Amino acid sequence: MDARLLILGVLHRGEFHPYEIKRRLEAAMVECYIDVDVGTLYYAVRQLEKKGQIEAIAEERVARGGVRTIYRITDEGRSEFRKGLHEQLAKEGPASQTLYGALLFLHLAERGAVEDALRRRIGRLDELIEKLKPIGEQLEPVLSTGGRHLLRHIDQQRRLDRSWLQVLLTDIETNGIRDVADPSRLAKG
Repeated sequence: MDARLLILGVLHRGEFHPYEIKRRLEAAMVECYIDVDVGTLYYAVRQLEKKGQIEAIAEERVARGGVRTIYRITDEGRSEFRKGLHEQLAKEGPASQTLYGALLFLHLAERGAVEDALRRRIGRLDELIEKLKPIGEQLEPVLSTGGRHLLRHIDQQRRLDRSWLQVLLTDIETNGIRDVADPSRLAKG
């Protein structure tokens, strides 16, 4: 998930300056799975403002004489975010690279689109698991120790991801998609 979608997602919670956006992303432990450095964040803020997806609404003075600009998301930004979030949910690739960031903002997604994306991902993993089986059997006699363990890990990772996605899908089908009970508590550091 790229920085601009993360910024738009955070701005759904309120009006913030880039430093506060970064702080909220850190509080959500985004750095565990996405690298968003300060330069990338500020560049993305400028690009979003140029595109009219966020707008500056105020400036505040800070202790060392600087000025912070406070931003809010626009209707165009909300629309772009939702589109980007659904695209991110449908993106192929490892869950850690494609889904982790999107899960932070799942409550902003359309339930049907989420369920469909998860079903497609599960189906794709089923295909990949089945495809790997004959490859492993064919190569088993000639594989090195490293190659054998690599294939085993790929198979285990695909099965783990499939199981995890199935639990996620079942939870959404059973309980829907919920936001945190008290979003105001997210602001506390």
